[in-house]
Amino acid sequence: MKRVLVIIAVLISISGISQNRVNYSQYMHNHQLFNPAFVEESNTIGGSVLYRNQWMGIEGTPSTFIGDAYYGFRAHNFNIQFLYDKITVFKHIEIGGSYSYSIKLGRETRMSLGLKATYNQNTANYNELSYFDGGDPSLSGTIKKAGVNFGGGLFFRSKHWHAGVGAPYIFNNNNVDATSTMFGDLSYQHFYVTGGYRIVDEYGLQFYPSAMIKFTKGAPLAASVDMNFLLRNRFWLSGGYRIDNTVVLSAGLILWEDFKVIYSYDLGLGKVNRFGGMTHELTLGYGMSMYKSAFQKRKYVNKKGWRKKPRRSRWK
Repeated sequence: MKRVLVIIAVLISISGISQNRVNYSQYMHNHQLFNPAFVEESNTIGGSVLYRNQWMGIEGTPSTFIGDAYYGFRAHNFNIQFLYDKITVFKHIEIGGSYSYSIKLGRETRMSLGLKATYNQNTANYNELSYFDGGDPSLSGTIKKAGVNFGGGLFFRSKHWHAGVGAPYIFNNNNVDATSTMFGDLSYQHFYVTGGYRIVDEYGLQFYPSAMIKFTKGAPLAASVDMNFLLRNRFWLSGGYRIDNTVVLSAGLILWEDFKVIYSYDLGLGKVNRFGGMTHELTLGYGMSMYKSAFQKRKYVNKKGWRKKPRRSRWK
């Protein structure tokens, strides 16, 4: 029985790594992770880290760490990223960089085009499967596969709305081990479509409904609809629903005009809750900019480096 359970766990792991990648609950704060065209609203320098622990309490379930840093100069924007993902005996590492260029389409609308290059590596350590016989050559030792992939994206931003299409993995890296069918592809094609609309009232409350749809070869459609609120450019609250029967709740703070912290909790409904466990996600971000949007930063600096009093944003 234990052997059967481990086989099932391995098959689920392969599907999760090679086809589904990471499901981002906080996509509103991490567009750069799946759309190479995304840029901050002004010239900025900063970075963020994201940690996600999926189905917490169940041994061998996915845990993910992502770090990224960005820099913007006029219409040019640069980003570097590192990702570490582990599920059962499988580890996935990505190191990548992206470049995007912004074009002004109108008084309040900009379009950006982005390109991304990624080195990715999968490792399967079958020695960690304690319930298998060590003499089975197909389920012993360590197997590593590496590859390079490319991506692209398109992102539109206006005074009250945003929309984007991102493809962080354009090509399929078909690297199946010659002696074992237990090791899946390094990357399948992924396409992310996002959009949102912002409403600001006279009391400083911003209401920002948003949605994300993810298309992945060989995997079911993934989609999320969220209702986001930002009060006085300081307090973030969000509630959403994913079509995998999951409710996502988020809360966060923008601190010291430079730093933001956002926490999310995924609550599975029905059978998802019974067998899936709890999922937690945490994002920490820091940056400096000539600030135009409270969804990224709220710090103003003059040419000599001294902080000056913020003017009322033209976005409101």
